[in-house]
Amino acid sequence: MKKIIPFLCFLIALHLQGQDSILVTKNFRFTDGIYLTVSELQSNSPAFLWEDLDVRYFTNPQTSLTQVESILLKKNNQPIEVANIWGICMDGIPYIRIPRHEIHKELPTFAALKLRGKICYFTYPDWRMKKVQVAAYNPLTGRPFRVGTVEREEEIIVEKILHFETGEVAEFTFENVLAWIQDDPLLVETILELPDEEKQEKLFKCLLIYDDRNEVFLRNRRAGK
Repeated sequence: MKKIIPFLCFLIALHLQGQDSILVTKNFRFTDGIYLTVSELQSNSPAFLWEDLDVRYFTNPQTSLTQVESILLKKNNQPIEVANIWGICMDGIPYIRIPRHEIHKELPTFAALKLRGKICYFTYPDWRMKKVQVAAYNPLTGRPFRVGTVEREEEIIVEKILHFETGEVAEFTFENVLAWIQDDPLLVETILELPDEEKQEKLFKCLLIYDDRNEVFLRNRRAGK
């Protein structure tokens, strides 16, 4: 009997630990609300629940970008400063706030985490200046007689990654992804063997493989607070 009791306690501890270990899959639904910090997302414990808020916002169905005009607490009509918010969650999908200097929008703007996991992925369109060469042609010969470089604005899709465990955000580049998947040596070896012309093309697929093979769990709420 003395040996059985410690064993039963061990099993109970494992069961309780399993209850706290909630896997974050690519389709995981987070609690709707306002997240003031990334640690609140990591523990799925928003500072304010969506049902307690009066939010004026607009979501572009094509880009999934959400612009927020104002947020009020229903119980006292007190405003919540949007600039202090790390992210929001609607219908189970987290939206990360884009720094104002990174996107040309008047209102605070949030981008949906299209892929959830140990490494999350999100995108948003923006207008950026790009240098292009222009030429003036001789109408008689058809040959250029003057070539110069000018800056023009063009719309691009900005791609970003979020490390769920650290909260770090980086550009979605081959170098950054490679640096973040060093704990998966087999995938590192595979991605390094890709031909140069295929590395960027297959980068997102490699990210999907990494998230499938490298699980991440919500932080314990008590430990996260």
